[in-house]
Amino acid sequence: MAKFKIGDRVVVKNMTSIFHTRTQEFVRDQPGIIVDTRPDWVVPEDEAFDRLEIGRTEPFYVVSFKQTDLWPRYTGFDIDTLETECAEGWLRALQKDD
Repeated sequence: MAKFKIGDRVVVKNMTSIFHTRTQEFVRDQPGIIVDTRPDWVVPEDEAFDRLEIGRTEPFYVVSFKQTDLWPRYTGFDIDTLETECAEGWLRALQKDD
């Protein structure tokens, strides 16, 4: 069952990744908003080792980030966003002090 829903504010965890991951470093520790959900799938760390049948599965989410949050010197429009998919294990709920 999915932990987050569309509209939830989240932060991407800054975890060590020894193996393949789809979680880009520039979104780690950054706030974002869930804008869409995806079905459960094998986490990228297991998929990279061809563990499609026995790998760990979890929900994936499309997370939208303000580009001005990602790059402080961004010179585009304040409303510009970037969207990327994140596995649930890489996300935590945004706290008031974040």
